[in-house]
Amino acid sequence: MSQHRYQQRISVPKQKKPAVEKQQFRLTKELLDQVRHIDGFPLAEDEDIINLSDPPYYTACPNPFLPAFVKEHGRPYDPATDDYHREPFAADVAEGKNNPIYNAHSYHTKVPHRAIMRYILHYTEPEDIVFDGFCGTGMTGVAAQLCGDEKEVAALDYLISPDGTILDDKGRPLSKLGARKAVLVDLSPAATFIAYNYNRPVDVAAFEREAKRVLAEVEEECGWMYQTQHVINGRVQKDLNGRPLFGTINYTVWSDVFLCPSCSAELVFWDVAVDKTEGKVMREFPCPSCDANLTKRELERATERIWDRDLGQVITRARQVPVLINYAVGKKRFEKQPDEFDFELIKKIEDSPIPYWYPTDILPEGEKTRDPFSVGITHVHHFHSRRNLQILAAIHHKLLNKDIDADFQKCLLLLFTSNLINISKLNRYRPKVSFPYNPLSGTIYISSQISEANVFTAFSNKIKRLAAALSKISSTNLVSTHSCSSIKLENCSIDYIFTDPPYGGNLMYSELNFLWEAWLKVFTNNKPEAIENKVQGKGLREYQHLMEKCFAECYRILKPGRWMTVVFHNSKNRVWNAIQEAIMRAGFVVADVRTLDKKQGTFNQVRIGTNAAVRQDLIVSAYKPNEGLEESFRLKA
Repeated sequence: MSQHRYQQRISVPKQKKPAVEKQQFRLTKELLDQVRHIDGFPLAEDEDIINLSDPPYYTACPNPFLPAFVKEHGRPYDPATDDYHREPFAADVAEGKNNPIYNAHSYHTKVPHRAIMRYILHYTEPEDIVFDGFCGTGMTGVAAQLCGDEKEVAALDYLISPDGTILDDKGRPLSKLGARKAVLVDLSPAATFIAYNYNRPVDVAAFEREAKRVLAEVEEECGWMYQTQHVINGRVQKDLNGRPLFGTINYTVWSDVFLCPSCSAELVFWDVAVDKTEGKVMREFPCPSCDANLTKRELERATERIWDRDLGQVITRARQVPVLINYAVGKKRFEKQPDEFDFELIKKIEDSPIPYWYPTDILPEGEKTRDPFSVGITHVHHFHSRRNLQILAAIHHKLLNKDIDADFQKCLLLLFTSNLINISKLNRYRPKVSFPYNPLSGTIYISSQISEANVFTAFSNKIKRLAAALSKISSTNLVSTHSCSSIKLENCSIDYIFTDPPYGGNLMYSELNFLWEAWLKVFTNNKPEAIENKVQGKGLREYQHLMEKCFAECYRILKPGRWMTVVFHNSKNRVWNAIQEAIMRAGFVVADVRTLDKKQGTFNQVRIGTNAAVRQDLIVSAYKPNEGLEESFRLKA
């Protein structure tokens, strides 16, 4: 349903003009004042919160239109007539991540939407309201709406009868075909912004046209920054008129520079430690100046002092040099070492002022920000090469042009954030990995070999992927930005809860999302962030206390006899026990624990191995007691 129709249905008479309808749902500073006290109200200027929002469906703050949405789409709970009954979903689930929706925008942790669909279909009926208080990128909302998509339901190996009844593989009735509505909440403005774009329909063809137009304009202005001379066997190739032939840079590899502890000679890591044939970093390697046998751990990092015009001061950063350029002439690819032309081009770009706005916020002190601080990356603009920063700033400037339709601006901004990590200094160079984008998920790790990717290529590729994902979106859900510990809904108003909460100290969301949020100009308020974090002064006790507050709110808004499904992944028993205790202290009864296999390990799963890391997520099925449900379980027991 379009936003226009929803606005008419909810509270505005049909004879009113569209301008009046839009006014009805305008997010104002007065409305912000009414929700400013809610836990997790983001850190930002009011104007930036308003600009990022799209009321009534999305606000980059606690959504004041949430009660109206639930009142419009929900069904009041009446214990006298309520006949709801479900057994716990008693099956392990395996769903892969190779899906356009899953891969359109990266995030630190996601549950594949098809896995969530199985739970929603089991526990709900069409038009029920599903709640997720830790929504991340909004996969719960995607799953809720795709429960009405025959192809997506059939992909779960379910059968669908002509009357819309969904049957399991044995022909037994399982559920009804039909979209469910979703209320999605997260503390992170970056997460809710992504979730909002995943949970509202858009004209995909028009989005593609607008995205390509913006990209073409910027490429016309800045494309020269990716030019390099075509060189074969050390000789510059020339055209028929004797002029140098140029190629387009696909990516440039930058390498750290170190100092030998024995002779203090400068060592380019690429030259001394990388086996080009095998594509591996050698554990031991000789110093070319003194023949000392070295390991990376023994080396001292070389640094340089430069003038940072944005900060107005001299800064010290780790020294890196370009060592390899991968480029294309026509459709053919070549590689070469940077030459005089390339160094002059880089210097020209470095010395040129950037005429557009870009964020220069200082990184927060945290557990994951230690690594970038150690190499002199202290502010957001340090995460990109000067070349890529200028192109990003130009794209950002043009996509916020007032002539662009507001609906497309949000989608274009999603396209923008979806590329930020891959074209930053978090992108590792891995010669034996064919995929060009290799940041390390869940960290802010700066590798000794960085791949500076071509922004235009990255954006062009992502336009296709994003369009494929957004083409599946058919209905609108409501998204709100604040803590799950404070939900402004009436008691017993939600039909089902599916949520994937933080796992103790596994992921530091507010730190990891800072790069995205700096460009969005709205930041996470991490005071109620439910994690273990020494810098924030939060241990297991604080984490459990915050989770108890969140589950207590989930218990309050859930209808009696209904279910909550909690996805949990942590290798530490003490955290697992804390989450179980938090669920039960809130009043829920844990009925079943199963596994969810995403078919692809996280960094910690792969690196640590089976002895110390859980290979599969755990799925906790818990219910809010009522007399009928308790009696049913008592008789069966």
